[in-house]
Amino acid sequence: MRLSESLDEIFALGGKINQPAKYGLESIRRVLSILDNPEKKVPYFHITGTKGKGSTSNYIASILRAHNYKTGLYISPSLISTLERISINGSLITPTEFVSLWVELKKIYETLDENFLPSTFETFTIMAFLYFLRNKVDFGVLEVGLGGRLDATNVIEKSVVSIITDISFDHQKYLGNTLKEIAYEKSKIIKHKSPVVFSVKSGDAREVVVKEAIANDSPYYEYGKDFKAINVRKENGKSIFDFVSKNPEIEIRNLEIKGLADYQVIDASLAVQSIIVSRVEYSFESIRKGLVKAFWPGRFEIISEKPLIILDGAHNDASSLALKESIESVVKGNVVLLFSMLSDKNVRDFLSNIKDIVSHIFITTTPNSYSRAMDVMDLYACAREFFPPEKISIEEDPRRAYFRAKVYASNTPLVVTGSLYLVGFVRTLENIFTFTTN
Repeated sequence: MRLSESLDEIFALGGKINQPAKYGLESIRRVLSILDNPEKKVPYFHITGTKGKGSTSNYIASILRAHNYKTGLYISPSLISTLERISINGSLITPTEFVSLWVELKKIYETLDENFLPSTFETFTIMAFLYFLRNKVDFGVLEVGLGGRLDATNVIEKSVVSIITDISFDHQKYLGNTLKEIAYEKSKIIKHKSPVVFSVKSGDAREVVVKEAIANDSPYYEYGKDFKAINVRKENGKSIFDFVSKNPEIEIRNLEIKGLADYQVIDASLAVQSIIVSRVEYSFESIRKGLVKAFWPGRFEIISEKPLIILDGAHNDASSLALKESIESVVKGNVVLLFSMLSDKNVRDFLSNIKDIVSHIFITTTPNSYSRAMDVMDLYACAREFFPPEKISIEEDPRRAYFRAKVYASNTPLVVTGSLYLVGFVRTLENIFTFTTN
């Protein structure tokens, strides 16, 4: 079987979002039980949140690797290749390994009732559990796909640390219409007596997280209260900061990360605190080395300096505000925007948040997103609420849209945003296939 064939078959399984009857973890637990529960045999750091969970996962994995731990990393979504979802020490699972795992699972699936087959995401998760166990990783780092309570990754019974990044509005149809409801779903990754590290700005959401931690007899550590980044400086494409923790009392000066976005500093701080409270062996040197080596593509990623081109997968209200702050800290003046978005996202809030720093917007179709792509004319209608027609260009073909925007921008910074699918597509156009600095 070829990789493309295996992917076609896995994606044909569909997702829980489109199949409400599959809500719950019964299907994945049934298959994991047949496989002798590989998820119970590797210690996992477990990360959820609305934004920042991917980069936080990556920072944790990089620090563990810097201390010579063999580390598995499971993330979603992917930018270019589905294989990006599963990696060990920065090396992606190979096509041969991926296909072999699917062939094994497929034999099990053929014995199950069709109504109880795991979903696409559950299948990827099972494959990650098997792959990490069989390759004898010391630790795994799991990024939640959606929510937490019913997410496939939440089949683990224990976690080294439960990490919750900031919580904001996204996927309300599935997670709830208030931050309190969304926080409830995400806080359910907290396990009994496992440390909890979090950065949640909303008071209502914070209250839910703290309540869940207390109910699980879990010690909890809050960004800004128990630990934080201070003296943040930005230079030469890097952010430099001092990390300070009151609980336990630790200070590490002059930590460096690649990237200039403010949220990246917070994500890195969450990772450092998670390592410190995890009882995992570490050193200040491994923290320092892990952070500076960490690389997270498509998150305020500068792929060209002259002209300045920035890729950022921001796709909701909160991440667009963070993107605006990051742009303003780096760029003097306005930017040209290449923009697309999926139909289940809030386009108006995104554009409203960022409109003041955009001189021109190119609207295009979200590539490789199939039925989830928002029609360009619907996008245009939303954009007209915030921009005059002379500041909007429509180009349905994302390839042509990118090169048109690049030529138009010339001496003006170009920001590609609104969808990770679009960001990944642009990376491919520019022949950028790096996913690690390993």
